Amino acid sequence: MQTPLLEKIVYGMLLALLVLTPLPYGSVETWSIALWEVLVFATVVLWALLTVVEGKLKIHLNPLVWPMLALLILAVVQIWPFASAANGERQTISFSPFVTYQFAVKLFASICFFLLFATFINNDQRRMMAVKVIVAVCSAIAIVGIGQAYIGRLLWQRGAFGPFVNRNHFAGFLVMGVALAGGLMIGRVVKQIWLAIYASCALAMCAGIGLSASRGGVLALAAEIVFLVLIAIPTFFHSRREDKARRVGVLIRAAAVLLIGTGAIAGAMLLVGSEGLVANFSQLQAETGGELPASERFSRRDIWRATTELIKDHPVTGVGLGAFQFAYTRYDQSSGIQRVEQSHNDYLQIVADAGLIGGFIALVFIVLLFVRGFTTLQTHNRQKRAVAMGALAGCFAIAVHSFVEFNLQITSNAQLFLALAALATTGRHKHRESEDE
Repeated sequence: MQTPLLEKIVYGMLLALLVLTPLPYGSVETWSIALWEVLVFATVVLWALLTVVEGKLKIHLNPLVWPMLALLILAVVQIWPFASAANGERQTISFSPFVTYQFAVKLFASICFFLLFATFINNDQRRMMAVKVIVAVCSAIAIVGIGQAYIGRLLWQRGAFGPFVNRNHFAGFLVMGVALAGGLMIGRVVKQIWLAIYASCALAMCAGIGLSASRGGVLALAAEIVFLVLIAIPTFFHSRREDKARRVGVLIRAAAVLLIGTGAIAGAMLLVGSEGLVANFSQLQAETGGELPASERFSRRDIWRATTELIKDHPVTGVGLGAFQFAYTRYDQSSGIQRVEQSHNDYLQIVADAGLIGGFIALVFIVLLFVRGFTTLQTHNRQKRAVAMGALAGCFAIAVHSFVEFNLQITSNAQLFLALAALATTGRHKHRESEDE
């Protein structure tokens, strides 16, 4: 059956978003976020036209969408005026209703992207094309970032590494690309020439992460490699169709990926230089011990302490999604030289912004993600299993990195995370699939 033109356009728009969103500095400024939202909503309009033309609703309701919708409802509650203003007091739960409204629009666009991606990236061919696009984009950004360190900022004048102003977000973006490449390398679903290409891409991305000197990025990469190996072996052993020789092959590939990954990190650091990374790890003791002078004190430890105090004062519904920066100032004990807009911990951030209710919603999302992900890994479709393996490892890496960074508040990184979440959890039940789907 021939694929309708409108469906091809929607599919193409989703792939284009993966390519375009990182380019304007990760889409973190107001104008670039608005442009991203326009592109997403334009894709929604095309999907609506397709629905009208075909006369049926084509949408895959991935269960992960429910906690996202719950968070959207909470955002609406936070900006709802419950009382009339008096004596300068707030009418709303949010410290900044306008910013929370902007957050709600962006969240709605994210939900739309996730649903469309889960719906239209729906077969082996499209899954592999999406993976190739993601790996290609991550590799290109890694190479540009490495080049900027030696040649200069030719393409992005404000970008420290590629289009990213923040080296940690650059590392977080690449970590997700490494995971997909690693999943395909272990999964035995690519030919030898592609195996070499994916290995080269993984090496370039590891080099970029090492050069970025992001402590969280390197730790997330190490955790990702171990996680990838650990989930690879059981999923193949549980498959009835794998004979003894293939199982031995899986063990060899898993061990090879572990060695290649470790070697890639060490080799990349030697290749591009590790002085910055060593210096950053050396500074960790000074930060955690509070040994920095007051003029330089901008450590995560101080931010987390102040955020904890903020949460104690607003435990149930938080200070408003996106409004952290407006509530934080009264708890800030730093010199005030730099403005704190995020807590540098996505878990603390969601509880500060949305209270314990938001924290519970985030916990439900994480549990659903990994429960659905491990279920998908039981499929007999080797290609889908390899993609899901890499995608779930990428999600795990961001979950680790989120303890010390705010990758999920960066549009390009959040979009890539949602794409991986869809790849890791979307598909038919395992007993309805065949090896050759």
